[in-house]
Amino acid sequence: MITTRNFSMEGNGNKDTRKSPIKIRLKAMKNGYQSIYLDCYHEGRRSYEYLKLYLVPETDDKTACQNAAAMRQAEATLKARLRELKKQPSVSKRLMPEKATQNDLTMSEWFARFKEIQRSRGVKDLYAIDRLRDIITDMGHGGMALKAVGKDFCLSFMEYLKTGYRTASGQPLKSKTVFNRQCTLITALNVAVREGVIPSNPMDRLSRHERAKTNRGKREYLTIDEVKALIATPCKREDIKRAYLFACNCGLRLGDVRKLKWGDITKDGHRWLLSVVMNKSEKPVHIPLGVQARRWLPKRGTGQKREADGLVFGSLPNDTHINEHLKAWAEKAGITKAITYHTSRHTFATMLLTLGADLYTVSKLLGHSQIKNTQIYAEIINRRKDEAVNLADKAFD
Repeated sequence: MITTRNFSMEGNGNKDTRKSPIKIRLKAMKNGYQSIYLDCYHEGRRSYEYLKLYLVPETDDKTACQNAAAMRQAEATLKARLRELKKQPSVSKRLMPEKATQNDLTMSEWFARFKEIQRSRGVKDLYAIDRLRDIITDMGHGGMALKAVGKDFCLSFMEYLKTGYRTASGQPLKSKTVFNRQCTLITALNVAVREGVIPSNPMDRLSRHERAKTNRGKREYLTIDEVKALIATPCKREDIKRAYLFACNCGLRLGDVRKLKWGDITKDGHRWLLSVVMNKSEKPVHIPLGVQARRWLPKRGTGQKREADGLVFGSLPNDTHINEHLKAWAEKAGITKAITYHTSRHTFATMLLTLGADLYTVSKLLGHSQIKNTQIYAEIINRRKDEAVNLADKAFD
């Protein structure tokens, strides 16, 4: 079932009664949610823009507030699109490409569009997409029609990554790099499916034996005492310090922190709730924000958007600069571990489990689709328990 909401074009302070070229629509999902998207019909073309916003079943005041916030964001996006169409009619071509053109896309053309889609979602480091496009060009398939990509191509791509491709120094790719390039292709094809360019992802047809595997790397995390040390230590970039410590208390990935808007945070009585659709899984998560998480939110003061669609952490630099500042900050705090922004997510998970939270709850807070993805953190905690017991044993040797 699809529901429609209409908004008229703005102009001169008076309501324009002409039919709006863009409508907000709601599409029912299997999980009971409703996906919010824009339906645009302009200059004889119809296309859609999915907003990654969702309405949930309203069971209490909290879910009602959450839905109201989602609709406010959708309405703000719709009004922005209307203004773009009014000032620059050609923008519609960029945002909502013609269907026939989509069906004729080559792989290189799709990767260029995929890169813009990821950039619009707040992804800053797009290096992996460029490398993937280079590899497929080296294979001689840059001009291959995207709709012609099937299982045979995917198998030859994986074989080329493992045995055929060479770096500038003549070396084969490391297994971790092979795995990462595979993941980038899977994501690119998943987005192509979502955008209606291809009907399904051919990588899904590969068995687990045909896909690249990677060994579980060490998941670095901070102890509670180390987090306290960071809190007590100044950082050259206050916005990076706030964003990192905020993530230590809510578990959001950097990409999700970058796109976090004030409208994603709601208050119901004394309870604060953060509701976002995660970039990686594209699934909605709802995270209660405690005092420690709220402590690191920037103030909504002068020079910063106060509207619901304003970014909470809009001043963050690119990922490389963030990690450089984190490294210097950690060293200053006396922490010798290799710290990156993603360490904050591991810290959140291990901290909750250490304090007694159950695995299922932590899995939901992290937005994991399968609890086995959370199990690694439980294994980390168990190893720490074993190490503690061993220390006690050694005391009596």
